Amino acid sequence: MKVIVVVGWKNTGKTTLIEKLIKEFNKRNLSISTIKHSHHNFSIDQQGTDSFRHFNAGAKETILASDKKWIKFSRQLCEANLNDLIKQIIPVDIVMVEGFKLSGHKKIEVVDGVSKKTPLYKTDQTICGLVFNKHKIQNTVLPQFNRDDIQEICDFIETTLGVN
Repeated sequence: MKVIVVVGWKNTGKTTLIEKLIKEFNKRNLSISTIKHSHHNFSIDQQGTDSFRHFNAGAKETILASDKKWIKFSRQLCEANLNDLIKQIIPVDIVMVEGFKLSGHKKIEVVDGVSKKTPLYKTDQTICGLVFNKHKIQNTVLPQFNRDDIQEICDFIETTLGVN
């Protein structure tokens, strides 16, 4: 499977970009799966449900399944390893990852011109392209795309990853 990681500081538009890319790749008949990194202790199960009770009783993993979809809750004592998570995904054309800034996979950085934080591409050699919201970034040789140029970004990802 081909993997592209979308990184950037908080509130730069990563999730919105990924949504648009998924829709365009689906139009191109490419299968997409996603992995989202969270810095928060999250729960999507509801207190009192059977699966919640199973997991909170101490099950290592709990799968909640219906005829239409399923989800797995799994306990980890350490930071999630992206390569291990990728192995959990059924084969698809592209796995799009949001976050996991420290991974060694190829990345696209979403850069917001108003952020005071130093862009990641300045120190991360795995960043192969930039997506900007208003103005191109100066003093870089990396390919750059306006965040609304979804078809061009998808073309770049396909070429960069060698899809098809």
